[in-house]
Amino acid sequence: MAPYCQTSLRYQPAGRHLSALLVVIFFILSITTTVYGRQSGSITALTELVTNGSYLVKSETKTIGYRQQELFTPASTLKILTALVALELLGPQFRFETHFYIDETQNLYIKGYGDPFLTSEEILSICSSLKKLGLNTIQNVYLDTTAFMDEPTPGSNNSTNPYDAPYGGLAVNFNSLAIKKDPDGTIASGEPQTPTLPMMTKLGKDLPPGIQRINIALLSLNDHISAPLQYAGELFSAQLKRSGISIQKDFQVKAVPSSLPPILIHKNSKNLEKVLYECLYYSNNFIANQLFLSCGLYKYGSPASLDKSRSVMTNYLESTLGLSPSQITVDDGSGLSRKNRISTEALVKILDKFKPYSHLLRNKEGILLKSGTMTGVYCYGGYIIENDNLTPFAILLNQSNNTRDDLLKRLQALYRLSK
Repeated sequence: MAPYCQTSLRYQPAGRHLSALLVVIFFILSITTTVYGRQSGSITALTELVTNGSYLVKSETKTIGYRQQELFTPASTLKILTALVALELLGPQFRFETHFYIDETQNLYIKGYGDPFLTSEEILSICSSLKKLGLNTIQNVYLDTTAFMDEPTPGSNNSTNPYDAPYGGLAVNFNSLAIKKDPDGTIASGEPQTPTLPMMTKLGKDLPPGIQRINIALLSLNDHISAPLQYAGELFSAQLKRSGISIQKDFQVKAVPSSLPPILIHKNSKNLEKVLYECLYYSNNFIANQLFLSCGLYKYGSPASLDKSRSVMTNYLESTLGLSPSQITVDDGSGLSRKNRISTEALVKILDKFKPYSHLLRNKEGILLKSGTMTGVYCYGGYIIENDNLTPFAILLNQSNNTRDDLLKRLQALYRLSK
């Protein structure tokens, strides 16, 4: 009996272990099925928000995507690419330059190289530097814009809205003008740092009372000079006089003689990283296109042109990111053009490369974010933050319903659920 009893004692624990193992397996399968069901339901909840668009979240171990290889209009999310190429080509410490020359008859030449932050304050600083160099009286002010080709802005609606402001080699105050009109009809500058200019009086006559900021590009004020250059000429003249430098004659457009050396090369007080922060934070189309054109200028030489800059982008995308024109097409630097086309797969690759500069993006409730919005275009690009990890994501919706906020919330929830 003893051997039989010993054998029985050996097999009883084995049976109990097997039963316990089966319970564990059943429990795991139940959880797996539940999670799968939740994920399946969540994916349906994602796609029901997309009638024409794509989304993608991608980490090293996980991908949640829908139509991620199809191309859509990205709107201002394209500015992430413009910022990336500018940083990689020019460097974060790059500073835009404006050159100044004096000829033998005391004419002042101003040659612009696309500085997007040539503001009233910056110009006053320049004029103070010219005064310190011993410049007291000048005859004419000559404006040289030959560093940039004169081309129409892609995607512009040719309106007076500030977001339609065109780029240029010598552009001041973002090519937008602030005018204040009192109820009694008195007209003055709409901002303290900018003096009241003659063009403000002329333009303000047709404006309602209040402070208006307008894109001056399409305004016709003078048959001999464009409105943006008239703005530059009037502002430089006013700040020169404010700095104690008298002007005997007027301003006009004229190229710098090739034999004339500069007396001052002004470097903007903002480095490229600071310029890009404001460009991305305010989604400024003018700054983005100035940067886009400048990349072509510094890569291929003067004059800057759209085609040169498009070549810079295409070459960078292919050589650095392995992205072909079938995955992304770039028409301008701001995203204003509807000819820009990109897949969420390509945008996520760009965001992967942009990680060292992710601090330039706006932080919205724990997500680093760049939006892109036009009529029928609603996009997001950025990073989901978890501890010290950044997971890139892209949402490109080309549809009438703006569901990107709901889509992002559900996408973020599904990503965390599936971890």
